Amino acid sequence: MPISQPSSPFVQPTAPDGLPVLEAGAHRDARSGSCVMEYVSVLAGERFTDRPTCTHPAVAALAWQVNDAVSHEARQQLGMRAVDLVGAGRDVDGPVRPVVLAAVARAGLRLDPDNRFFTRLERRVEEARAKAERRRADGHDAGDGSGGRIATLLHVGPVNHACAHLLVAARAAGLDVTARDAVLVDLLDDCLATARDERTPVTDAVPAG
Repeated sequence: MPISQPSSPFVQPTAPDGLPVLEAGAHRDARSGSCVMEYVSVLAGERFTDRPTCTHPAVAALAWQVNDAVSHEARQQLGMRAVDLVGAGRDVDGPVRPVVLAAVARAGLRLDPDNRFFTRLERRVEEARAKAERRRADGHDAGDGSGGRIATLLHVGPVNHACAHLLVAARAAGLDVTARDAVLVDLLDDCLATARDERTPVTDAVPAG
C-alpha cells in the first residue's frame, strides 16, 4: 500500500519544482532522457549514471525494474521517490539484498499465496538474515559486500530474477496495466520503507569528561 514520504536520517537533497519526464532504459546524458536512477544521480550531485554510488545496488536494481516495467504515466510518479532513493540502503544495519528480495517476495505472495518461487524466496531471505545475525554475534561484518563491480553483479542478478517472476505472476493474475503499475510502485515504496526501518541507529556522541 502507498506510504508517506518520511524524512531520511541525513540531510537529503530537495527535488526541484520541475521534475523531469522519466523514460524507460538507460540514457547517454540528461538531454537524451532520464530514468529514475539517472535522476537520482543528478540530485545526489554525481555524474549522470543509472548506477549512482549513493544508492545500494540491490535497491537501484529494483528501481530500474520498476522504472522500466510500469507505464509511462506511472513512471512519472517515481520522480517523487527519487529523494528517498538517494542514500537508500547505504545505512542499513545488515545485508541489503535480503531486504529488497523480501519486498519482492511479499508482493509476489500477495498476488499468488501458493506460488512456490516466492515461498522459496521468502525462506532463503530468512536464512540469509539468520546467517547475518550469526556473523554479527561472532563479531564479524554482517553486511553484504555492497562495493565493487563483482559485488554489484551479485546484487543485481537476484533482484532482476525475482522481479521477472513477479511480472509473470502479475500476468498470470490477469492484472490490467493500472493494477500492475500499483503493485510495482507499492513494491518500491515497501522496499524503501523497510530499508529506512532497518537502518543503523545514529547515536549522539557523548562529550568527554
